[in-house]
Amino acid sequence: MKDVRRLPYRSAPGLIPQELIDRCFKCPKCNSDVQVPWLEKMEFPKQPIQPTGGGGHFVPVSFPLTCVFCSDSFDARVTILKKESKWFLYGDEAGRYIVDPLDQYSQRPLNFFCITLVGMHNSKQNRLKKRINKIKRKIVPDSDPETWSHHFTKVWSSSPNSGEYNLRNKEEKIKHAKEFAKIIRQSRPELVTFNISGCLYSPESAKDRSVHINHQKQDVFAQSILTTLKQMRAHNKSVEWIFDNIKDTTGGKRTEGWAEECFLGLQYTPLFTWLSAGAAIVKPSFVEPGTHYLLEVADFISYCVAREFERSIRGKEVEFPSSLLGKGFYQGTIANGNVLYMWNNGLPLKKFYGIQNHI
Repeated sequence: MKDVRRLPYRSAPGLIPQELIDRCFKCPKCNSDVQVPWLEKMEFPKQPIQPTGGGGHFVPVSFPLTCVFCSDSFDARVTILKKESKWFLYGDEAGRYIVDPLDQYSQRPLNFFCITLVGMHNSKQNRLKKRINKIKRKIVPDSDPETWSHHFTKVWSSSPNSGEYNLRNKEEKIKHAKEFAKIIRQSRPELVTFNISGCLYSPESAKDRSVHINHQKQDVFAQSILTTLKQMRAHNKSVEWIFDNIKDTTGGKRTEGWAEECFLGLQYTPLFTWLSAGAAIVKPSFVEPGTHYLLEVADFISYCVAREFERSIRGKEVEFPSSLLGKGFYQGTIANGNVLYMWNNGLPLKKFYGIQNHI
């Protein structure tokens, strides 16, 4: 087996939950309070290990610490939380390169990027799936809704003359979007959604811009893992992530090699072991678009949020605002690099980004 230390990894984002910043452990040798370097790279990543038989995992429940006073090394044990059930979170992304924001917000081009993760309680899954299939059949009446994937970018940009969708004009597309949003809103609270976003100034050079956007994407991805892990474990749920498979820039085939490197970078930190809180947290999986109906929900929410940001910062009307989606979890990286988050009816544009909504 290849030494895990030889595998490429990417550094974790520089974010530590406020309540952990001053967290200390007692040194067993000199009794001093040792502060935890939450984002410092450990020698080995802490990973759950599958036994050769019997199922389950051996789970990390501690991380190494070195006392800065006496140089003694010891294991700091994490607080272990209950695991009532495992939730699968399905994720998809959306981005907007904005060349003409209003001068009051920026005189430079911007890039907005977000990831939405969606989970659903088992008791309501069939009902939601039936409602989504019904609305899909309404716009494509001659096809089994199970045979095609609802990607709203494709729906919105489709030509009425193509005959691909039974949507004759922009007004009917807006009506369809509002009906989809209503299904999502009415499926709460059993339907849980997390949207993690960020906006950065974009360099003028196309080459620099590409590097810039890739870094932003990786940072938001890592944030989405840490944030949902923290939220789900705080509610005694274990979690596994499944993402729509978007083409990676490092190879010819559809893969998410960079995402695995981001996840490995998280596993190198004490923070990830602490947030896992005794649960077996395995790396995310990446599947073909349309593999699960909740990916369609994640796709739609990300589209709504990204479009609302773009339209609002350009001073344009938002025809189907994210507030129609009901109450979800939103997180945004603000100008000073800090992170704000809250449960809210739609993206809190004013609070996160200082932008006035245009509805």
